[in-house]
Amino acid sequence: MNQWEVFVSSEKELVEDTDLELTIRTLNPGMHKFTYKRVKCQVSADLKKHADQLQVRLGRGQLSNSRFSIQVLDEVRRMPAKYL
Repeated sequence: MNQWEVFVSSEKELVEDTDLELTIRTLNPGMHKFTYKRVKCQVSADLKKHADQLQVRLGRGQLSNSRFSIQVLDEVRRMPAKYL
């Protein structure tokens, strides 16, 4: 189980059971803690629906009481492959 965090302006941005493109960061302990990724994912308010957990922060960094489960479908590459 991975723990992720997302920054949003409003929790209404996290529409359940649709494919979303979000920038999330890992909260797992270790060398890569706080590493950001741009991903396609699905979120659910049901914490048991998906294996990973998502913590929500609002625009100024306030921690929201809402928790979601998240399934990362794919990582989105912003840089063209020829530069990787």
